[in-house]
Amino acid sequence: MDQKKTICQKELKILHVTPFFPPSIGGIANLVYNLCNALKFDNNIHIITARNKNIRNSDRHNESIPRELTEIKSIYFPGWPYSTLRNFSVPLDLGIKINSIIKHGHFDIIHVHGHHYPISWIAIRSAYRYKIPTVLSLHGTYALNPKALGGRSLIEDLFNKYIFRKILSKCNVVIGGTKQIIEYAEKYSTPYNKFRIVPNGVNTHNYITNLTKKKEYRSKFNIHQDKVVILFLGRFDESKGALDFANAAKLLLKQVKNKIEVVMVGKGELESEIRACLKGMTNIKIIEWQSADKIHEIYIASDIYVLPSKFEGLPLTIIEAMTANLHIVYSNVGGVRDILQGYSKKSMLTHATPEEISKTLVDLCKDGSLKEIDNLSTTYVQTFDWSKIAGDLSLIYKELKLMK
Repeated sequence: MDQKKTICQKELKILHVTPFFPPSIGGIANLVYNLCNALKFDNNIHIITARNKNIRNSDRHNESIPRELTEIKSIYFPGWPYSTLRNFSVPLDLGIKINSIIKHGHFDIIHVHGHHYPISWIAIRSAYRYKIPTVLSLHGTYALNPKALGGRSLIEDLFNKYIFRKILSKCNVVIGGTKQIIEYAEKYSTPYNKFRIVPNGVNTHNYITNLTKKKEYRSKFNIHQDKVVILFLGRFDESKGALDFANAAKLLLKQVKNKIEVVMVGKGELESEIRACLKGMTNIKIIEWQSADKIHEIYIASDIYVLPSKFEGLPLTIIEAMTANLHIVYSNVGGVRDILQGYSKKSMLTHATPEEISKTLVDLCKDGSLKEIDNLSTTYVQTFDWSKIAGDLSLIYKELKLMK
């Protein structure tokens, strides 16, 4: 009886449509997972995602995967002419199931994640057809060309002009994590679009209450207690600069081998190439992807976080690294620089080449203040707690519900 009452008290029925969801890895997957967890106490949450062909069936039965998840069988693009296209998929039924779920689901809000993906376009079209208020979260700007810092390409410029503009015309509210992402979208918007800045979030409690456990977490991951620990965490692919980081680590280890330990966390298409690159190198570890409830441990065990990406929106890893009080070395792409404005422990890369990354890290390893906690930065990162982010989104949802 109490359970039925709780369900009845749920404020809104919300459908999240995302190209990625755990056990897939990466920023969008983690963000949507954590966001849905934060929203589910006050709302009835359902999720649609593309079925990732690379996920083992054993991983699909993880207890953390919600029952209200629908996976859509999809075919994936080949990695040509850009390797990033391997992340793009098209539903096998061309959207029939998505359309049916939206038509018959009695949803109050459709929240779509990512503007580059066919699954998103289909959901936006169906929501528009059935007059259901739609929120589009932009998780980046340019996201196609991994060879160019910033990711811009002629193909994507044409996409923005002819397709992105149509997508925006069918959305009620467009969310960007930073001002830079909103300004990117406004170039293609209609007078009817409402824009909101809502950043990504983290469970700050997990980090702040465990900052004193650095030694404990280093022991858990078999990391040296007395070395400067440099962390890369993300997909092992070209767009994330994973191989550039591996080559930078080789250069770095030749210069300050006895002072550092390098940790790479993740998996992806470049994993075998990265392992071959680092073969025979000591003081370096490659660790499998960590679950959302354990990821804070590897951050806290580290001292420096490196993000050498070719393009980004507002990477969740930057907020996680800030919350863990790490010094952040980053490429100036997407909204990264915007979000780091309130954080003092940072070094910007101009070109994000292996040589530049290595030189920056050599200089930092000579800095004796890496482990000091900046109280002002600690106050700043608390603004990214999921409770606040979920509250901001709930206000947007309620505003749209009133307009329906």
